[in-house]
Parts: sequence; C-alpha cells; structure tokens
Amino acid sequence: MLNKRWTVFIILLILGTVSLSAQSADDWYVNKQIVDIRFTGLNTVSETELNGIVRSYISRKFTDSLSWEIQGKLYALEYFDLILPQVLPGDDNNNTVILEFQFKEKPVVNEIIFTGNNRIRKGELSDNILLTKGDLVNKSSIRLDAQSLQSLYVEKGFVDAEVTSNIEKNDEDNTVSVVFDIQEGTQTTIKEIRFVGNDTHVTSKTLMSLMTTKAQSLFNKGILMENELQEDVRLIETYYSDRGFIDAEVREINKDVVRDEEKEVNNLIITLVIYEGDPYTFGGVEFVGNSLYTTEELQSYITQNPAKVFNKTRFQFDYQNITDLYYENGYIYNTFSLEENRNDEDKTVSYTVNIVERDRAHIENIVIRGNDKTKEHVITRELSFEVGDVFSKTKVMEGVRNLYNTQYFSVVEPQTYPGSEDGLMDLVLDVEEGKTADIIFGLSFSGGQDFPLAGNIKWNDRNFMGTGRTLGVDTIFSPDSQSVSLQYSEPRLFDTKWGAGADLTYKHSSESQIYQDLNGDGVIDPYLDDEDFTNANEIVPTDYLMEYDTHYVSTGLNTGYTWYTGLGRWNLYSGIRGGVEYVEYDNEIYRPWSSSVRENYETWMYHDSIWLKGAWDTRDYVGSPSKGFILSQTTTIAGISSFSSKNYMKSVSRGEVNFTLFDIPTSDTFNLKSVLSIKSAFSYLAEKPWSSIAIDPQEDGFYADGMFVARGWYPESDGQSLWDNTITIKFPLIPNILAYDFFLDSVGLWKSKELLQQASLSDMKFSLGTGIRFDNPQFPIGIYLVKKFQFNENGSIDWNPEPDYVEFENGNLDLVISFGIDIY
Repeated sequence: MLNKRWTVFIILLILGTVSLSAQSADDWYVNKQIVDIRFTGLNTVSETELNGIVRSYISRKFTDSLSWEIQGKLYALEYFDLILPQVLPGDDNNNTVILEFQFKEKPVVNEIIFTGNNRIRKGELSDNILLTKGDLVNKSSIRLDAQSLQSLYVEKGFVDAEVTSNIEKNDEDNTVSVVFDIQEGTQTTIKEIRFVGNDTHVTSKTLMSLMTTKAQSLFNKGILMENELQEDVRLIETYYSDRGFIDAEVREINKDVVRDEEKEVNNLIITLVIYEGDPYTFGGVEFVGNSLYTTEELQSYITQNPAKVFNKTRFQFDYQNITDLYYENGYIYNTFSLEENRNDEDKTVSYTVNIVERDRAHIENIVIRGNDKTKEHVITRELSFEVGDVFSKTKVMEGVRNLYNTQYFSVVEPQTYPGSEDGLMDLVLDVEEGKTADIIFGLSFSGGQDFPLAGNIKWNDRNFMGTGRTLGVDTIFSPDSQSVSLQYSEPRLFDTKWGAGADLTYKHSSESQIYQDLNGDGVIDPYLDDEDFTNANEIVPTDYLMEYDTHYVSTGLNTGYTWYTGLGRWNLYSGIRGGVEYVEYDNEIYRPWSSSVRENYETWMYHDSIWLKGAWDTRDYVGSPSKGFILSQTTTIAGISSFSSKNYMKSVSRGEVNFTLFDIPTSDTFNLKSVLSIKSAFSYLAEKPWSSIAIDPQEDGFYADGMFVARGWYPESDGQSLWDNTITIKFPLIPNILAYDFFLDSVGLWKSKELLQQASLSDMKFSLGTGIRFDNPQFPIGIYLVKKFQFNENGSIDWNPEPDYVEFENGNLDLVISFGIDIY
C-alpha cells in the first residue's frame, strides 16, 4: 500500500501533467528544445542550489516524462510542499520552450522549544540536534533529532526517558515552532559492576581498574554512558589479547535494574560475562610475495620473539611498520593480507603476511581545496614534493606540518585518489583557512619610570591578500611615549626559502629621572666621586634628576633562511637598522651626565646596528607546541659605522623545551591534554672589545616589567644582564582559544658586571602563579594570581618580599593581567 507521501506525489504529478496538457490542444511544446528553466515563489531556498540540479536539462527536448523527472528531483530535496510546472514559449515562433516552476516552500523553523527538561540544560540539548532556527521543516529530520535527544538521556542514565516532537504552525508567516516534549523519568545509577568467567587468569580488581565506567561512590556519579561501556569492553579484550589470550572476549553484558522505593531511584547492576580461553605464545611470521625487500629486512620490523607470550597490540604495531615501509617509498597500491596459523596443541599462533607488490605510485596531480583567500603557490611552496614525485607518506605529513606552521590554516587534511592510470595517484589537500588578520589591543612595559605602562594597538595580516606576506601597523602610546611602526615581510622571497622584511618607525618619548652632572666633573650629582655614589646605594635625590624629550625615526631591513632537515628546522636571520634621534631639554637648567645625550641636544644624531640570529627548532607547531625544543642565539652590534652615536653589544641566548604530559581523548571533539614547557633566556649588554666607549644600561639595558618577566614584581630597569626562567604546565581548555596555566618564574636582573659576578640565589625573584590565558591572537590576555617569594642570604625564604606592593594582603598575593603575552 502506498504511503501518504507517495500518494500526494503522484497526485501532484498528475496535476502537473494536466496543467501542461491544458496549455494547448496540440501539445505544441513537446519535443521542443528547453532554452531556460526558471523559478518563482522562492523565499528561503537558494536559486543557485536548484540551478545545480536542473542545469543539465537545459538544451534537451521537452517531454512530459522529462518534466516528471525534474519534479521528482526537486521534491526529493524535501524543501517544497507543492511544485507547479508551466511551459512558456522560448521565442516568437514557439520553436523553443522555457520551463517555469512555481514553488510553495515548506514552513521555516522560527523557534525550537524544549519542555520537561529539568536535569539537562537547554544548551546541551541544542548541541545534540541538527535542527536550527531558519531551517525548512523536515519531519523525518525532526524525528531523528528526537531520537538523538532520547539517546542523550539514556547515555546519562535516564534509561526510561521518552522524547516526542510536535510542530506548531503559524499560517500567517509560514513558520513553525518545533516542540520537543521530554519525559525524563528516573535517573538510573550503577550500584555494582560484576565479572563472571575471569576466575582463572585475571582478577576482578584488575579488570575494574581498566574501566572508565564505575559504580556510584563518593567520587563518582555512577552514570552509565553506553559509549564508555563499549570502550571499556574493548580495553578488557585488548588487555587479554596482549597477554596471549587471543580468544578472550566479553560475551555478554547483562544489565539488571533494581528499584529502590525508599530513595525513589533505580539501581543498575552490570554483569560482564567473560570468556578467557587459553594463553598462546608467538610462533613467528612468514612473508610471501616480497621481492622489493628481503625477508630478513622485513623480519627486522618484528620486535617480539618466538616462544614468548603473544602480544597482539605489539604485533599490530609491527605489521603497521611493515606496510608503512612500502607506503613511505611510494608503493601505496600494494595489498597486504594476514593469515593466522594456530597450533591448538602447542598453543602457539603464527602469521603469514601475503604481499602483492605493484609499481610505485607517482603523484599525477596535487589538488588544493578550500583556499578561498590563500594563493595556491603559497601552499605548494610549503610542500617538499611536487607533481611527478614518488608518493611518500613522510613527505606528505611534513608538508601538512609546514602548512600548519604558517598559521594560515586551522585544518589541513590530505587525501589520496587513484590517478588516470595504474601507477598514478592524485593528492588532494583539503584546507580550512583560519583568521590571519588581527587587531590587537594590549598593554606593554614602556621602560619609563613615571608611567611604566603603555597602551598598544596593532593591526597586521599574516597572509596579506593571500600572498603569504605580512603587512602591519603597530602603535604604542602612553603619557611618556608614543610610536608608530609600519611593517612588511615576505617569508619566501622569489619563492625560495629566503625571507625578507622591512619596517619604518617613528617614536617620541619623554625620558625622566635622568642623572645630571652640572659641574662637569664626570660624577653623577650630587656626589663627589663614584665611590660616594656607590655608598649611597646608587640612589639619586629627585631634585638632582632631569627629563628630556627624544624624537627617533628609524628603518630596518632583515632577511633569513630556513633549512628543513631530519633533525629539525635550522634558521639563520640577519638584519640592519639605521635611524636618527633628536633630543630636547632646557640647557639653561639641566646638564645630563650622559655625554651622548648632551651631544644629541637639538641635533639629529645617527644610530645604526646589525644583528644576527641562529636557531635550531624541533617544535611540532610553532604557535602552540606540544613537543620539541628551540635553541636560539641573537647578537646585536650597535655602532657599525664610525659616526653612529650608539656603541654596544647585546647577546640574547634562549632555550625552550616542551613535553606532552598526557593527551587523553574524552570525546570526539576534545582531548584532556597537558603540556610542560621550560624556558630560559640570558641577556647581556657589553662594551665592544674594539671600542673604548662605555655602555649605558639606563638607556640601552634590560628590564623586568612585572607582567611578562618576573610576573607580579614591581618593575625594575637599568639592567646590564637579565636571566629569565619559566616552568609552565599548560592545560588547553579550548584549543587555540583558552588555556589554564600553572607557572614558576625565576628572574635575576643585575645592573653591572661586578654585581653579576657576585650573583647569588638571593638575587633571584620567584613568582608562583596560576590562571587563565586567552590563547588567541585577537585577545591575548593572561589573568593570574601570583605568589612572590625570595631566598634570603641565610637560605630561608621570604614569602612577602614586597609588602608595600601586595594587592591581597591576607594571602600576600598579586593579581597580574598580562596583555600581549611574550612568546619565545
């Protein structure tokens, strides 16, 4: 018997046929060429989608059966309640036709309502259905959503939950409200888990330790999640098979519900019926059909010894390595099959690996899909293979990693398809572009002593117009300092591995608390000599300090090259910078102690510097590494020309190592993950060996800002050397968006070479903290609670080293908000 839907469909086809037949008694339109197909009555459905269905019918000759065929495909979309066809003349002589379809669309979902849900929030229910506001009504999809909601309740222990759906129509605007009526029932909790059949070889305690599913207790809700229970079964069977019990299986899962009338709850007793079988030992592997690799070469991949207890997981790993040996070298069309050979008398199991060898596969085409913005050559230049090369899985995965490290893409998925003939294959890279244009608002440490914080607004596009180039504008502003910088970089100059960049910067700053020497004796006022200054702990009274304004215009050029090797990425960068600086102050009142400042008074003075950086990088992903390390050394020489007013050397040695502590899948979309990161950087300012010009740490030195370096501590500047160490345990909560961190900072800042030579543990500033970090370029903020401490000379610990600067006195804690987290 025909169901209602097909009955309506046949009636509509008959009506359509009558409508067409009524056009003319002689059926003038039959066998006339269709020159266009048009649609009317569309409000929600895209005309483009319908064009894709009917396009192939244009230029064909019209018949009634052809019209029915088109209507069948349109009805199959389940977008329409009614479709009325009409044939119109395509020209003045009626030699061609235009086919027009008038539609009555299905109602649009205006509202989704959940009723009866007391134990599961609305947001979680919405996440488990496909229906969304604005969809066209599809009754079969709504029924499936109702089943999905019922399954969600069953997974959470509501085994007798019922979900029904109802459609409430509003004829005035052709919309509906979809109501999911939920009868939650009583939640069932697991009271006990029992094991039957495991008395011989494995204890129930051992099996229970393997399971995620647990009985209700103080620390466990005891909710039955069917998917977790099935995963537990797999873990139990794997545990047995890795100890030689290759026939072991969980044969039955019995679930008995016991009603507790007093507490009005249902208790569940789960019984797992296990068949253990006998333990088998490994009898070895025989290879058949191999000629490309010798049997001895293949046997070297088998890591377990004959006559030992058989480990199935280990064997599967070895087998995978053997197939990968072929795939890595382009033999992707080879076929492999395993034959299990048992000796039930000796209780041994061996395997025969049958190999059908074929020619190597060469890449016929490389197809990029999903790159709406990024130019194709920007993607292909990151690949270490090209059309015509032998397929290599290792090179493909290396290319995928390179594409992720450009930080242009959030998803990169390689797929292989057969080529036009044997031995050829197509490699398709499906990419999903991430956001590369950022507008960043933040704060940074300006180095000033009156107002050390500076606002920062930065715009940059790391993939400008899809070319892989970076274009940006960076502004910094505070009462003491303002700057603007235009930046441009090309990571692949002329599509080579050479990169290049340039910037143009203007900066104005008001420098305060500057030393004076009014009498010109070369000693900082008001002291008589250097010893007198040192005995005063290098503290200068405010009345003897001065301020001045500087204007600085500079430009820089840089270039670099990256070598990709089996040991990681090796980077070599170099750059040069030149600029002019102008100093203003009232020379009738002030006389700076620094001779370089006096020489710069109302004069444009030239500065230049050159820098060189080398790095060894094995991190998996540059933006958010989970393993690998980086070592780098940067050396800067200021004063490369004889007329440069700045002369010094700077050295910055950095290291970082990352370890994944654990990475546990908890759902299809989330992994519980933790990464340990250890960083250390030592920076040093020194005189040039070939120059007698003294350095000025106050002007060119380092600082601990209290936000990125020595978090929570009061800012300190004028450092000739800085040692910055951090240990962080990271927990990504939402990948690339939100993370939770625990960290320990240890920072030392020394204002002279002599103080560095006398360095001790008591010089180090420690910060122990925890908090949330927004791991997102558009919102780079970390919010931490920090506990500062410092070691005294006698080895004891001072847990409140800066009592005047503590925000939470009861716990001696500081709230630290870091804007624009510094990345090594």
